[in-house]
Amino acid sequence: MSELDWNDIRVFLALFRARSVRKASEKLGMSHSTVSRHLTELENSLDAVLFTRSRDGLLPTDVAKQIVTKAEKVEGEVIGLERAVVGSDSAMSGQVRITCPPLLSQLMLMPMLAEFAASYPHVELVVNSSYSFEDLMRGESDVALRSQFNPDDNLVGNRLPDFTNFAYASPDYLREHWFEGNQTSATWLGRVKSGPSHSWINEAPFPEAASLHKFSDMMDQAQAAVAGLGMVVLPCYYADRLPGLVRIPGTGPLSKRSMWVLTHPDLRSSVRIKTFLRFLFAEISKQEKQITGE
Repeated sequence: MSELDWNDIRVFLALFRARSVRKASEKLGMSHSTVSRHLTELENSLDAVLFTRSRDGLLPTDVAKQIVTKAEKVEGEVIGLERAVVGSDSAMSGQVRITCPPLLSQLMLMPMLAEFAASYPHVELVVNSSYSFEDLMRGESDVALRSQFNPDDNLVGNRLPDFTNFAYASPDYLREHWFEGNQTSATWLGRVKSGPSHSWINEAPFPEAASLHKFSDMMDQAQAAVAGLGMVVLPCYYADRLPGLVRIPGTGPLSKRSMWVLTHPDLRSSVRIKTFLRFLFAEISKQEKQITGE
């Protein structure tokens, strides 16, 4: 057996988790051919086949299932080493890698990031719009904005104002439908992953209203409401500023989502990470009224 290479192990773990060369390539920022090459080199080093191809994607072999735990231990050691190096720095230079939901990065963060970059020109900001909860633990990001009630015990950070959702529709759509108590002729716009029995409909106003159309992207869903396709539930920091939408009269806040700005404990001693965390928390907190809908 030849000497193992960390990049080969990293590719193996990405393939094991994604079950797809394409998805692993996107996650690692590598080309399809580079991922395939690393897999071939690892299989040659181990003299074993690690994956078989099927219509459902890559299927790990028994050998792959046996070594994945040890590979993850190697990953943890490498990530710990990288964090120790980052955490010991005392300079306002280098990268700060941020992950956050796409809507938040597009509609709120960019002016804040521009202000931070102007104050600290030697810090490079790397933004990954993602809903994944694993970026911090796997060392793929330094700072994460995440919506969750109880963050992982292995992470540290600050709780932001609760992001509040309201019910919206276009003015024309409201005029074209009747509303009596909790009854209406209007219909809800839903998400692709949410069926008519999804709990948010039962908890929202007009629980007996049908969910007629569904969209995978929140911005598409909002624009569908603007176009008059139905009622929609959206975070108010987004929908209140969107031309063509108004809150449905007689309805109040529908739900609140806890939002946190988080990092790994090993990174708290990094001057640039600590400075960025404090800055981001302060700037987002200034938007509390827009976030809570007061």
